[in-house]
Amino acid sequence: MARAACSTYSVGVETDRAPELTGPFVDSDGDAAGTATALAATLRGAMHLAFVVLPSVGALRAISVDAVPPAMAVGTAVLIVAIYVAGSRSALRRGAADRSAETDLLLPGRGWVLALTVTWMAATLVSAAFVWIAFPLFFLVLFARGRVTGPLSLAVVASWAVLAPLLVGEQQSLGIGEILGPLVGAVFSLIAHAVYRRLLLETDRNRQLVRQLRAAQTGLADSERRKGIAEERQRLAQDIHDTLAQGLNSIVLMGRTARAAHPEATEEFLRIEDTARANLADARRLVRDLTDRAPQTTLEQALRSVISRAQQLGTPPDLELRIDGTPRELDPQSVETLHRAAQSLVANVQRHAEAQRCVLTLAWWPDRVSLDVVDDGRGFDPSAPTSGREGGDGLRLLRSRMSRAGGTVAIDSAPGEGTTVGISLPTGPQEVAG
Repeated sequence: MARAACSTYSVGVETDRAPELTGPFVDSDGDAAGTATALAATLRGAMHLAFVVLPSVGALRAISVDAVPPAMAVGTAVLIVAIYVAGSRSALRRGAADRSAETDLLLPGRGWVLALTVTWMAATLVSAAFVWIAFPLFFLVLFARGRVTGPLSLAVVASWAVLAPLLVGEQQSLGIGEILGPLVGAVFSLIAHAVYRRLLLETDRNRQLVRQLRAAQTGLADSERRKGIAEERQRLAQDIHDTLAQGLNSIVLMGRTARAAHPEATEEFLRIEDTARANLADARRLVRDLTDRAPQTTLEQALRSVISRAQQLGTPPDLELRIDGTPRELDPQSVETLHRAAQSLVANVQRHAEAQRCVLTLAWWPDRVSLDVVDDGRGFDPSAPTSGREGGDGLRLLRSRMSRAGGTVAIDSAPGEGTTVGISLPTGPQEVAG
């Protein structure tokens, strides 16, 4: 490649971070989640307390009022508590990795709740004093069963709580309080369960909406950034066209006029005109590069357009594009970065390398994409303080462009041995189909 790489140009409007969505709706995501989590913790604590206090009170009442043998009463209470503790710990471990582990009541397993319910029914046959354990049990059967089977199971538990004193023969009839107590508790549990589930649904809905809003925010910020870049590029192109390009064009015209007026200095004025024309062509190319965005297409098509445009000039070298690996879709910004880099490198080869052949190799890797531009030109010394024309601005700008995109540039060249320029851009891990 020539003593210098052709200059690349990139104008951008950068921001450190996108503005964050704020406001009561967005903040409600954390508030709702915190409310659901706090309510779940409260219900868990109440459930734990109920399954310690109610079996203990039931055992004391069974011993003192119903004359149940202490060993039987205490053993029954301990069995209920043991089943509850074992099942609740297992349920929490099962759901520890799930979102609902923080917001659901206990993630009760159906088998556990069934075993606990059967044990409770058996305990009520020992003494009706254990009937009041039905109140925390109402919540468990609702959370363990579905929308239909949950209320049905609740009705069975409530009915057993009402009829248990008759089944054990402790009473011949039931008072209004003994009937309404379990029934009111069951209805209250049903309403509380429905409200709690509604809160969970609203929390999940808020989370989903906030995720969508944040995705829209990111898209909007990216769109605004691209718009800012495009406007800045357009402004710079217009400034170059109105100042630098027009000035160079004036130099060409004045040189032509001066040459006619001073024939004895024709050769000197021709050199001035040629230099001005060459720089005018550079300025026009810069304006075109600034105003023409990378095509909204695949990277391969963008590179083929670079080669096609270069071949239209009808000058060496012969250009070839090779593809290694399986192509995949890239974001427009990455396509433009590699497209502009390829434009710069190909133009550099044409203008400075004096090469007969140039091969562009696009390689797809699991986590990156690379582009190697290899020519058989005169080469240069990359370690020299100033590599080529105008202090190596082309290479400096190429490195700057790739650095902003998170990529790398590697140059391998020596005088008389051609040049290889390798650029690499990360794309993230490739998804494995399966």
